[in-house]
Amino acid sequence: MRTMLLSFKSDVYERVVSGEKIFEHRKVFPDETIKAYLYVSAPKKAITGIMILQNKKNIADWLEEYKDDAQAVKRINEYLEHHKVVMQIAEFQPTNEISLDKLREDNPGFVVPQMYYFLDGTQLEKYLEREIKPIGEKIKHDFSRIDSSQICVH
Repeated sequence: MRTMLLSFKSDVYERVVSGEKIFEHRKVFPDETIKAYLYVSAPKKAITGIMILQNKKNIADWLEEYKDDAQAVKRINEYLEHHKVVMQIAEFQPTNEISLDKLREDNPGFVVPQMYYFLDGTQLEKYLEREIKPIGEKIKHDFSRIDSSQICVH
């Protein structure tokens, strides 16, 4: 399992926290399962969560799977303008927050990811493993039955 720091806008992060967002869409993503520390942009500006991403799929494959649902096909085509792949958010664990200021103080040269970057074997990965603590309930998603209304939604 690879480890990355993944950047989210605040409104998207809130949909992860609520359990509404069950897929992560990107232009590119690795093929293997990912442990992602979540950096949330302004106004939060902090790392505050961990998710497990798995089962990478090409979004275009959904066009065939949901071809009988015109609304789903429309959403899929809209997503394909900016995204190519999707991964399941298998788990989300809320954590304590580490602010941008604290990250920069404790990790000189810390860079906020534009999309994501890998942490495997870095000092930042060791720091996060030591400093990030789970809080609250872990959310686990079951992908055994996915309705077309759950794909390519904002």
